[in-house]
Amino acid sequence: MAASLASASATAQETTSPTLRWPDAANTGAPANVALKPSGGIVVTTPGAVISGLDVHGMVTINAPDVTVANSRITAASFSVVQIAPGVTGTIVKNCEINGVGNDNAGSNGISGEGTFIGNNIYNVENGVNVTGPSVIRDNYIHDLLASGSPHYDGVQIDGGHDVTISHNTIINSYAQTSAIMIDNYFSPVSNIKVDGNRLLGGGYTVYSDGRFKGGTVSGVSFTNNRMGKGRWGYSAFEKNSPVWRGNVDDRTGADLGSQ
Repeated sequence: MAASLASASATAQETTSPTLRWPDAANTGAPANVALKPSGGIVVTTPGAVISGLDVHGMVTINAPDVTVANSRITAASFSVVQIAPGVTGTIVKNCEINGVGNDNAGSNGISGEGTFIGNNIYNVENGVNVTGPSVIRDNYIHDLLASGSPHYDGVQIDGGHDVTISHNTIINSYAQTSAIMIDNYFSPVSNIKVDGNRLLGGGYTVYSDGRFKGGTVSGVSFTNNRMGKGRWGYSAFEKNSPVWRGNVDDRTGADLGSQ
């Protein structure tokens, strides 16, 4: 599976316009020209704080609104590498390398919470981003998922939520389970989830929109203009909801994936 996805990645890169370069290791994460200062784990309690230019070994826990974490490397084997507390809004995580180590990290998330997440390089976790509220997820490179325990790998996981935009990310799940993007109503209703213009590769099905759980209704989900590498079983699995599906193409061939 991993070898075929690597081949698909190379093919797509060759055929993509330079002005629409997909996120990868070279254009995400902490900028190469930023000297990083060593730090232990951080708990942020000051509203509006800016954390930048750090090499953090340990979790970053955000307990205050309007916090920015930028231009940093964060390494932690924990449930979340960056944990945004429930109800905390206005968080921005941008241009960070987020490494979940890949062992002693069962159930781990690169970022967990709600906010604006841009230009991050996220790897060695079970779930790249675990979304719990309104969020913008853009220009991230989520890849090389790896976790201990009995992982169910997802690039982006939404177990209930609303008003989430996922755009222009590269998300690679090299396993035959679970997904590049998982959307379901496990904890709460789902509404207004927009997945547009991404490269999404692998998993059991590449994307899920699953309304079989008891959290409430699933509505307003759309998948548009994405390049998709077929998962083990197919490109999409939709249950008890009917997402908009338009303009999606196969990552290798560019063939239109039609309607679902």
